[in-house]
Amino acid sequence: MSERVPGFEEYTPSRLEWLVVMLNSLIQYVNIMAGRNADCAYLPDADGKTVILRIRHSPDLNPEILKHYEDNAKNFAMNIAKTYKWDSWVEIQTQFDPYDPIETKI
Repeated sequence: MSERVPGFEEYTPSRLEWLVVMLNSLIQYVNIMAGRNADCAYLPDADGKTVILRIRHSPDLNPEILKHYEDNAKNFAMNIAKTYKWDSWVEIQTQFDPYDPIETKI
């Protein structure tokens, strides 16, 4: 029997990995972080129950606006977790990463 190439090998994601895939695929349709001064991505933590909400943002972004973005992104994630009935064990931790605006200009 022939070997499968890596992209066709079977893999069953964990519930946390599946949740993160769903969050990252759906976030583009929700206007959580309007503008170009912040973006977010969801990552699975190694503990199997924590979603890392990584928010990259301009260092001069108003802290109140940043908090608003964080709250919206967390609420969005928990609402998706609720649809799977996983909200009882999912935790969300935020990681803020200010970026250098000079490095991001094209």
